[in-house]
Amino acid sequence: MLKVSEQGPVTLFYMGRSLLGFLLYPVYAFLAGDTLIDTGTNRADREFLSVLKGRKIKKIVNTHHHEDHIGNNADVQNLFEIPIYAHPSALRYLENPRLSDLRFYQRIVWDWPKRSQPMAIGSYFDADGFHFDVINSPGHTDDHICLYEPDRKWLFTGDLFCGTTFIYLRQDENYLQILETLKKLSRLEINTVFCNLKGAVPNGKEALLKKVARMERLRDDVLALKEELPPDKIRQKILGQEGFMGVVTRGHYSKQNTIDSILSGKRPDQIR
Repeated sequence: MLKVSEQGPVTLFYMGRSLLGFLLYPVYAFLAGDTLIDTGTNRADREFLSVLKGRKIKKIVNTHHHEDHIGNNADVQNLFEIPIYAHPSALRYLENPRLSDLRFYQRIVWDWPKRSQPMAIGSYFDADGFHFDVINSPGHTDDHICLYEPDRKWLFTGDLFCGTTFIYLRQDENYLQILETLKKLSRLEINTVFCNLKGAVPNGKEALLKKVARMERLRDDVLALKEELPPDKIRQKILGQEGFMGVVTRGHYSKQNTIDSILSGKRPDQIR
């Protein structure tokens, strides 16, 4: 499934795998000027390539190496004969996506992308009249970048923003690092956040500050119980029962990961 919309001069591509009438974990890709920011999931490859034909696209920039952001890299690169840019640490995953250890649910929803040929991104790039600063933004992944257009006050946040609430964390994410990165980004002047989960988010600075405040409050609430309760009891008291997400991902994406990361300051996969 794929839907196309416009937010001013930015084109939004909303895509995902449709299964039995349900859309599973959809994701956005964006076209700003002549630059495609992420390429979404290859579960929508035919539709995506079809709507791209006839457009002026001169490069791809990936915010990070996850399969739902690089899914159509190879096909778009071959169609337009264009370069792909990403953080230096992401390059090996784009060249060989099988290096990523995809869980069963990830293979069902997104699957492994094809190999592509990337290059390391610099500190900025131009996109047909737009100028973007490249900001290293770790926490979700070590190779995550955000893209800031200072004249338009746009911030492309990849998977760092994802809404103003925070409940679930992946095993390979670091809660406190995400919080520090969001605090850094919230100091920018931002009109619109372009989020790969939420699409175009107006009043972007306000939205980031709201998320930061909620994450700080959650952190403080968890740490206040550190000496009183074990981690699973803290989760139950603050975030409730684990629920569907923790079960279907077998703990890869769970509430308990959030609690464990706050308590340890580490990624959950580094403390187990």
